[in-house]
Amino acid sequence: MSKRIKENKEVTKNVNTAKGNYVNEQANKVTKEAVDAINLVASVLEMLDKKEKDKAIETIEKVLGKLEVLIAKDPNLQVVPVDVKQQVIDFPGTVEDVEVIKAEIIALIEDNEVQVARDIMLKLASELDIYVTALPIGTYPVVLKAIVPLIESEKYDEAKKLLIEALETLVLEKIVLPLPILRAEQAIIKANELANKENPNKDELKELLSFAKEQLELAEALGYGKKDVDYKDLYEEITKLEDILGSDKSTEDIFATLKEKLSAIMAGFNKPKAATEMPSAEKKEEQKEEK
Repeated sequence: MSKRIKENKEVTKNVNTAKGNYVNEQANKVTKEAVDAINLVASVLEMLDKKEKDKAIETIEKVLGKLEVLIAKDPNLQVVPVDVKQQVIDFPGTVEDVEVIKAEIIALIEDNEVQVARDIMLKLASELDIYVTALPIGTYPVVLKAIVPLIESEKYDEAKKLLIEALETLVLEKIVLPLPILRAEQAIIKANELANKENPNKDELKELLSFAKEQLELAEALGYGKKDVDYKDLYEEITKLEDILGSDKSTEDIFATLKEKLSAIMAGFNKPKAATEMPSAEKKEEQKEEK
């Protein structure tokens, strides 16, 4: 694989901080009441196995009480996060490497080697994935209330079946944050700080801008956004900066525009979407080994 421009150490540090902030933003939405509710519901299964009728009903009533507290806090609440996990997939190559691999994938598909092509294609990503497991607060209490009469009638198998179905209604959402765009954003922020110094290092400034442009090109090649919509203006603004670095013209307005646009792009990605499955432990181990 060809080499990328070396990342500034401070940019790397700031990228890692930003990644942590994105994860913490979701983790802070997890509530104790929701986590306790899920744990209590899971414990009811054991009680049903032991046919502990009164204890099971009492526990469900506790769960309903906790859910009522959450609904009282926000009557419009639809889902409540109960768990947050993260995964990083980081393609180490350049735009040229991406294009070579794309061509390889197309050739494999033409040869009907679809599964081989799929395995290779999954590596064409550079992102922080945040998986959020959430409790559907709107429907969960209804299901739990329907279980109580079954337990009272000692229909434990039917109650267990309904309870398992309730546990399976937990919603899995995924937020995909492109690392090249995040790196470009942090490089531009660092370049802006450097440009505001009395005697800025022009070579370091140029390197930061080149790195930002390279990362945006990589993001584009990996399919994070569309060229004419998301990247065209960014490239133009970076080119303007490069052109006036050696002059006395102010760069503040251009930096402000760049930071605003990059922040808006990241905000657009920072939205949960339905996910099909959580990455397995095996997949996580494979990704660690590849790095």
